[in-house]
Amino acid sequence: MSTRPIAEKNFQDTLLDDGCGDQHLPAFAPVAERNADTKTHPSTFLTIKSGEKLLDQWKKCDHVYLVREGLVKLLYTSDNGSEVSLGLRSTGWYAGAASVLLGITNPYSVLAVSDCKVTQIPAEQLFAWTTRNVKKLHQFMKNICLDSILLAKLHTEINSNSPAERLEHLMQERITTDPNWKTVDPLPLLKQRELAQLLSVSPEHLSRLRKQRMNDEYKGVR
Repeated sequence: MSTRPIAEKNFQDTLLDDGCGDQHLPAFAPVAERNADTKTHPSTFLTIKSGEKLLDQWKKCDHVYLVREGLVKLLYTSDNGSEVSLGLRSTGWYAGAASVLLGITNPYSVLAVSDCKVTQIPAEQLFAWTTRNVKKLHQFMKNICLDSILLAKLHTEINSNSPAERLEHLMQERITTDPNWKTVDPLPLLKQRELAQLLSVSPEHLSRLRKQRMNDEYKGVR
């Protein structure tokens, strides 16, 4: 007797339970998976302090890091030393997974913005880890797809909206609610320079934009 229909049904039920459908995913504010409960004992988690680096740019990933708590940032550094923010990630993200699957070096660095708890998965064990059961495989696949969409949304925002619009969108994203994702407010954790990198503006320009926004709110324009 074939088990394929049962496997398909279980996978589809998982999709439906997650409520996958129309979702408003933010471009700047990181999202954390709501259903991130795990049977893994917290004593096995590694602690990464704020400012520490999980992955180095252009280096092979020996491990993949599943973020359990906290906030990390993706940072690309060019040959001339300029830095470009590729977004923020939070609970449920697998740092280094795409590079391990493709067998390439990591194209960006990953640094902790806040103190983080992570699960360290040896690269050679990633396949076994993510295929333990249908639920874990689905969560992993969803994470890879989500990461691709978040990068696309960030790229679209930066290239199609003005700095003022980007700041406004971030402010709106901070209070966005969704049944599947928790939006993490990055403002209390980011320094002015880091926020400017995220919005792809200079710190001076960002300072002027924030002052203008405060003045507009004071005048009752917003």
